[in-house]
Parts: sequence; structure tokens; C-alpha cells
Amino acid sequence: MKKFLFMAALALGVSCFNAEANNSKKLDDVTRGNQVKDLEFGMFLCWSFSSFSGYEWTPGVDDISFFNPTGCDTDQWCKVAKDAGMKYILFLTKHHDGFCLWDTKTTDRKVSNTPALKGRDVLRELKKSCDKYGLKLALYFSEGDWSWNPKNKKIHKSVSRPDIKKAQLKELLTNYGPIEFLWFDHAISDGGLSHIDTTKWVNKISPNTFCGYNAGATAGRLNLRERGKPGPIGDKSAVAGHVYIKDDYSNFQVAEFTYPILEGQGISGMRGAQWFYSLPENDNNAASPEKIYADYLGAVKYGNIFSLDVGPDRSGKLRKIDVATLKKVGQYIRGEVKLQLPVKIKSIKASSVWDKDFSAEKAIDGKSSTRWGAKEGARSGWLEVQLAEKQVVSGFIVDESKFNRITAFEVQVKEGSGWKTLFKGAKPSDKKQSLSPVKGQSFRLLITEAKDVPTVVEFKLLTN
Repeated sequence: MKKFLFMAALALGVSCFNAEANNSKKLDDVTRGNQVKDLEFGMFLCWSFSSFSGYEWTPGVDDISFFNPTGCDTDQWCKVAKDAGMKYILFLTKHHDGFCLWDTKTTDRKVSNTPALKGRDVLRELKKSCDKYGLKLALYFSEGDWSWNPKNKKIHKSVSRPDIKKAQLKELLTNYGPIEFLWFDHAISDGGLSHIDTTKWVNKISPNTFCGYNAGATAGRLNLRERGKPGPIGDKSAVAGHVYIKDDYSNFQVAEFTYPILEGQGISGMRGAQWFYSLPENDNNAASPEKIYADYLGAVKYGNIFSLDVGPDRSGKLRKIDVATLKKVGQYIRGEVKLQLPVKIKSIKASSVWDKDFSAEKAIDGKSSTRWGAKEGARSGWLEVQLAEKQVVSGFIVDESKFNRITAFEVQVKEGSGWKTLFKGAKPSDKKQSLSPVKGQSFRLLITEAKDVPTVVEFKLLTN
């Protein structure tokens, strides 16, 4: 009898745990949608074989000891996220290589079998850290899996194994929940289970877990915008061009956008991975706190959620530059540091352009992958901007990324029919440079000397 009572109590305990883990009390879409919108800002953690290869995709790894961190500090990840004003962690559970970052029963290709982290379940450790720092948990999951057919040499293809896909999702939802949303990567197929059927399976186990798909057929309640930007539901311009661009977006409850913190500097010429830890040569590259904060404000404005990808390094910790950058973002969010916001520019013109792909507008489009370039053979030039109205300007940024061509420049304001010099410098910087506050409507970046054709990735005027 005592044994029966003990087993009954144990079963009840397990039942209660699973009810919580599975988030089984179904909420209506509007209520649940508002809860997801309240997440606002989170940390996307991509950590797998690619963190050690330096490439975005890492096929052909048979020996899982390739994943060889010298440590793993989930508390550090979560503390940095919390200090940055983030409310959730989005964790990569399995990339296309089929290596699982949790102690799955579906494969031997898992973190707990590696010599470096023998017996450790990283996802379970992360769940405990999330609870410790008051963060919610969401999960990334690659739908396809190269390891399901090791003989397959077509990296954009995966065989169909809906049974394994369903079993892995059940483990994740049952053993690590509640899971706020699932971020499905469709890059190498749906794994043999359509997006509609995948969503049904997920919500059968966990009714309140939102599903989103970065490509392929639309389904679920979450619109994923990989490398996208803030914007209202239904705004196709906020979605990167390759993502189901012909489909209807109006049926989603919430939109999420994400990009890697490494996207911020020199992306057009940068070697190595961006979503994962890259190469040591990129250790000082990161998007600026100001850009990240501006996108955070956009997320809040439109009711989006913003998942900033910050890949742990090969030791299992976040890079020093990412920690410093996110600390500053948190200070902006809490109002501890006053941010100088970019002045809105009405129009821009240049002394000359290389061609249409390097037009003056490229210097104010907010994209690190585009830039203005002067005409062939030029060693000087200028960019002139016109504001909508007179405004006080107290700082500027001239970002030429890694090109390092400009050796002398001035920032000027138009007074009457002439130009007054406010600043003279020898080396531009992507960091803010201060000016004595001046009110004006026309400003000019005058490049007086350059080692090669002058080029500018971004020219910003700043104000309080």
C-alpha cells in the first residue's frame, strides 16, 4: 500500500511537472501573443561545430570530439543577457550537422558524449541559469539533418526522418519547458514533416509554444525575419529577400527579427562565420551599442521581438567585446546613459560617385554592407547632407570600416554662402566624435586627402 501511495505521488509530481513544462493550459491567440510580444529583446546563442571550424556550415564531421570547449559557462551567458535588458535566451539545440546540445535519446551525436563535456547536458544547465536570472527560454532547431544520411554529399538536402524530428521535439518540449517559441531553420528541408504538421505536433505537446519558420511554407503564429528589421505585422520590407517573400504575412500574431552581432562592421569583406564564433581576426568586430539599442526601440515600437545573435567562443564564454557592447546597451535601456541619436537626413549628394552601386545614399542607409565611393582616381571628395529643418548637432560618426583610406578630413556646417569648419581630423572612426553644439541645416564631410579612392560606409550626425 505504501509503495502504491509513493508511486501515485511520484506520478502526480511528474504529471504536474509536465503540465508546467508543456505549458498545457491553452491561452487564446491574442493573450498568448501579447505575452510573446512582452519578451521584446533576447540573446540568440549559436554554439556548435561551426564555432570551432570558423565557417557558417560544418558538414562532414564524424568525430564529435571536434566540439572541444575548454569550459562552458551558462551562468555567464544569462548574466550578460540580464544586464543587457534582455528577457529571454534563444538557444541553438541542433544545427544542420545533427550534433545535439542536449542529452537526447535519439542519437549518440550529442554534447554529453563529447570528451570535453562528458555527461553534461548543456541545455539543462542553461535552463537552470535562465531560471536563476529570471529569463525565459526559446529554442532554435534545424529541421533537416545531414547525419540522417552520412553518404549524402548535397549539403542543401536532407533525407526525410519525421520520426526522429518528432521525437527530438517531444524531448525538448517535455523535458526543458516551458518553451516560449521554436525557431525552425528550413535551410536543408523540413525533415519530412511539413510546417503545418510540425506546428500541430508542437502544439499538441505544448499548446502555447509559438512556432516560426525562417523559410519555406508559412505556418505557425510567429513571423521570423532572419537578418530583418523592426516593422509591423504584414510588412514584407522588414523581411530579408530570400524568405517566403510571396506569402501572406498578415495571419501572424508576432514578428521576430534577428541578426548576428558580428554584422556590424566590415561584413562585405569579413572572412569566417557570423552567426557562430568566427575567427580570432574578428574578435574586435561587433555592431555598435547604438545600432542595437535603436533596433531594440524599433522592436518595442512595433511589438516585435529582437533576438540578437551572440555566439559563445571556443571556450564556451561570450567574447569580451560582446560583453562590453551589451553592458552599454543595458545602460541605454535603463536610462543610465543618455544616448545621442542620429539626426534624420533629408537628402545627400556627393562630389562624385564610382557608379550607381556606390551612390551617396549608401553612406546614410544604415547598412554595413553598402558604402559610398568617389570616382575612379579620386583622392579627395565630399558628402553634403541636408536636414529637414535646422537642428542642433553635437557629434558625428564617419565609418570607413576597414578600408583606412582617408588621411585628412573636415566636418563643416554651411553659414550663409560659405562653409565653417567644425572639426579637423586625420583618421575617421566608427565611434562618436564630439563637436561644440551647433545649429544648422546643411553639413558637409570634406575629405581633403586619401591614400586611395575615398569611401564611406556610414556618415552620421548626432544630437542630444
